[in-house]
Amino acid sequence: GYLGGLLEHTLSVCELADAAASHYPELDRDLLLCGAFLHDVGKIREYTYRTHIDYSDEGRLLGHVVLGAAMLEEKLAALKAFPRALAMRLKHLVISHHGEFAFGSPKRPKFLEAFVLHLIDDLDAKVNGLGRFMARDRKEGSWTDFNRLFERYFLKGGIEEDASEGSPSAEAERQRPLFSS
Repeated sequence: GYLGGLLEHTLSVCELADAAASHYPELDRDLLLCGAFLHDVGKIREYTYRTHIDYSDEGRLLGHVVLGAAMLEEKLAALKAFPRALAMRLKHLVISHHGEFAFGSPKRPKFLEAFVLHLIDDLDAKVNGLGRFMARDRKEGSWTDFNRLFERYFLKGGIEEDASEGSPSAEAERQRPLFSS
């Protein structure tokens, strides 16, 4: 967590959702974008951020998924004649975006847009987290320290050439007869 991180993540998820909806025309773009915009809305009540970012009491007790669903329910209840089926789909997007019970999701995604939202949210969070990990890594050489979250080392630069194999151009010359007619 960092100041501005929620806004950056929400915008990124919205942009990825828009791209996914363009690529997969069977997706309901409006529903997916609305879910992307709202999926983490509960975090504005889950955290405090006066001098540093920390959990609020309701954040620790309820979590952003439950808080977000409650906030959405409150707003939808104030609208006259909001379609019940659409309200249910919107709420499902918020409560299922973590994707799995093991990751704090009360429900797993049960329709296409919910599944896509989960994947996009997960992709954005992991790419950003890995990027921050690699930017902080101070280990010399081509590989990072071991990353416990992803349970692996990551290549952070190019692959070092083995001097015994010769230069890349010499290797290409050696292989030219194999690929010429």
